[in-house]
Parts: sequence; structure tokens; C-alpha cells
Amino acid sequence: MSDDLKRALEKQSRELAGPSPVEQHIILLKLSNLLEKMPDFSTKPSLGADSPQRQWIAEAGALIGRVSYEKKVKFQTTMTFLSQYWSYTVEEIQGLVLDVVEELKLDLELSGKAEIGSAYAPGEVYKFFADLKSIVNSAKSEIFLIDPYFNGEAFNNFLSGILPDIQIRIFANNYSKEIKIYIKKHQSQFNSNIELKKSKQLHDRLIFIDRTDCWIMGGSVKDAGNKPTYLIPVGTEIANDKLNIYEEIWNDSESIA
Repeated sequence: MSDDLKRALEKQSRELAGPSPVEQHIILLKLSNLLEKMPDFSTKPSLGADSPQRQWIAEAGALIGRVSYEKKVKFQTTMTFLSQYWSYTVEEIQGLVLDVVEELKLDLELSGKAEIGSAYAPGEVYKFFADLKSIVNSAKSEIFLIDPYFNGEAFNNFLSGILPDIQIRIFANNYSKEIKIYIKKHQSQFNSNIELKKSKQLHDRLIFIDRTDCWIMGGSVKDAGNKPTYLIPVGTEIANDKLNIYEEIWNDSESIA
């Protein structure tokens, strides 16, 4: 079996298994944020692509679809009535969002991961590794990792299994030359889409997934298991602000690979 086929099958298996607790946290955070910032649906139907109502519905559908295939089908079925029965359909969608929020809370509580974010004591390298892998494996198009102390070994442990069609951007500093060696080997074997830049302006340790989901780490990835650390999902507004800041620094920084 080829490496590409093996990775594709692994990705399909993860999708069929449903979101991991780490992904559930992100979905729960985003759905809760949607409920807090729900636009006014009491006016006449607003189906324009740029309307706040239509954008809210689209985001709700995308998040619900990540929970399970059954929820995705239920949302799509409900949407077929939107143009004819606006008020009824909107109420059904809002109810579906509330149901998913409560189900996610219960699932996380039963799995012992009800807290938002996870802390890791020294020596819990496997737990950290598994959760971080869940984050990067959830990417559909892009991973943007920011860590001034990220190194070659960390790349090999956490990013080497990503499918070639996922764009990977690594923003590092101290070990950039070492990372470059690992990247060149990976690109040679898998034709992967990886870009590396360095900057001395990096302070945070962040992972952006598909330019929307954002996680902050309490320490460098390379120190996982040796020092206490944490992984915490960042709210949408803060995530957007962080992304804009680091996009500017990225655009002005030196390209290594």
C-alpha cells in the first residue's frame, strides 16, 4: 500500500469516527459563540450570501456537519424548507445548534474532558502528542504553526504525517536551519507543500487550523513531556486578531524553505 493511500485511508477513518475531544472543544466554542452573536431573524427572509442571517446559518451548518454524518444530514434536510418556511426553518436550525451544544458538553463530561483546554504535567508526552496530533489532523487546507523554538524533531513527530494537499506554514526562529533539512527530505519524498520562515519577533506559540481554529500552547512543542504545558482553544475574535498580527510579521520575514 502506498504512503498516500495509507494516509488517505487514515484520514477517512478519522472522519468516520467523528471529532476527537480536542475537535469537540473547538466546535463547542464556535457554536457557543454563534449563539451569543445570533443576528435578528424576526425580519423578512434574508437569503443573500452577504447577509448576517445567511452567513450565520452557513457557519452553523459547517460546524454541525463536523459533529456527525447524521447531524449533517438533519441540517441539510432542514435547509430544504428555508426559502418556503423561513421562520419554521430558522427555529429548527437554532434548536439543532442548541441540541449539538448540549450533546457536546455531555460527551466531553462523560469522557473526562469537560474542561476547555488541557493541561499536561511533565512526563505526559503521549497525552500531549495525541491531542496535538488530533489538532493538526483536523486540517482541511492549511496548518500555520508559530513557535520560536520549534525544531526538526518536533516537525518529524507532529507534522510529517500530514497529507501533501495540506499547506503547512512554520514560523520559527532558533532551529530554522535544522527544520529546513527535515522539510527538504519530506518534500523530496512526498512532494509536500511546506513553507518555513524565521523571525525574532515571535513570542506566542500558536497553531492555526484552516485560518479559523486557533490553539495556544503553554510551551514549545519540542519541550512536550519535559515541562508542564497546556493546549487551550482561542476565541474567534482573539484568534482573528492574532492571525492578522502574525500574517503581517510573516509577510515581512525571511523565507528559509
